Amino acid sequence: MAQEEPVDSASRVQYLTPSISELRHLLWTNRCPAGPVNQVWPDLYLGDETTARDKATLSQLGITHVVNAAAGPRRINTGPQFYADVPVEYRGVEAADHPSFDLRPFFHPTAEFIQTALAQKGKVFVHCAMGVSRSATLVLAFLMICENLTLVEAINAPAIVGVQGKIPRRRLKRVRCGEHDVWRHKEQKKINAYAEVKANPNSDYVTPGAFDLEKIFWRGSGAAYTHVNEVWPNVFIGDEKTALERDNLEKMGVTHILNAAEGKWNNVATGPKYYSDMNVEYYGVEAEDVPTFNLGEFFHPAAQFIDRALSSPQNKLLVHCVMGRSRSATLFLAYLMIHKDMTVVEAIEHVKERRCILPNRGFLKQLRQLDIQLQQQKHGSQNNGNGEVTEEDKQ
Repeated sequence: MAQEEPVDSASRVQYLTPSISELRHLLWTNRCPAGPVNQVWPDLYLGDETTARDKATLSQLGITHVVNAAAGPRRINTGPQFYADVPVEYRGVEAADHPSFDLRPFFHPTAEFIQTALAQKGKVFVHCAMGVSRSATLVLAFLMICENLTLVEAINAPAIVGVQGKIPRRRLKRVRCGEHDVWRHKEQKKINAYAEVKANPNSDYVTPGAFDLEKIFWRGSGAAYTHVNEVWPNVFIGDEKTALERDNLEKMGVTHILNAAEGKWNNVATGPKYYSDMNVEYYGVEAEDVPTFNLGEFFHPAAQFIDRALSSPQNKLLVHCVMGRSRSATLFLAYLMIHKDMTVVEAIEHVKERRCILPNRGFLKQLRQLDIQLQQQKHGSQNNGNGEVTEEDKQ
């Protein structure tokens, strides 16, 4: 692809901000490859949550400053304490990835933070959960405010500057898919969620395709469907009825509750006030049980809550949603994968023998992606230098 010419001052006078439909068309065209982390401007990197938590990779890249565009206790709750053992300056932006959220108040403060870091010869890593929406928007704003680029130039910035290096360039273009932003690859084949992936060549394990994961549930469960089941020592997965019966929770000895269906509409509207007369620590996740909902954003925060709850042997945890089959099960499966070193297959096999669960297809795809990421982390820097699945690894 030929590089685009920078806009000179004469043509800049004729510049008109494109309409939303024109911007959407621009974002759809000339898409470039993207990995877990990419350099999008000299010394400026854009990436996802997995990279943000991989301090070894950040150190390898020479990152000195981190901007978390998805900060918060119910999002990516890293914070300065997470990076206390590495020479990194941290800035958090508590932003929701929702069309109604106003990200504009953070444009100038974040742009100044990035500009100051680069002026000090630092390297900046900007991330959110997937590295495609909130973080990309803040980077675009930086390029417009501090580098005097138009919006169109900012979107095409990596192609203009021709950033070189080990990490492939990421064009700041996104594709709308339902209510969520996803990245597509121009030079690579579209990732097939239904194909097996061998993410770690040092292991015999292969991450199954989404359809093969669904087939695991076809073999049935070792447990009959009930309101609540113990699926791990001191961990119970249950439904709305279980969550609402406070007397029964006290009899069970529950000390921690993870509500994977928090909210007022078609969810379980309990919250910490509902349990105020009990000695219970509450954590809520506002998740919808639909395949397009990005539950993966909550995998690590929820897993940390579960791990902290189980750090004391006297604690007991209830993880629930409405039916106790999809959202709550998915979050606990992610915990087993992140903190108990299980593959997605091992986690599913373990839980389904103890409770009748059935995560929706979208959640299974997200668990599959988590499985691939965790296998890549085990493989480490040997895997293509940046944590991407190579074509050789897929074969």
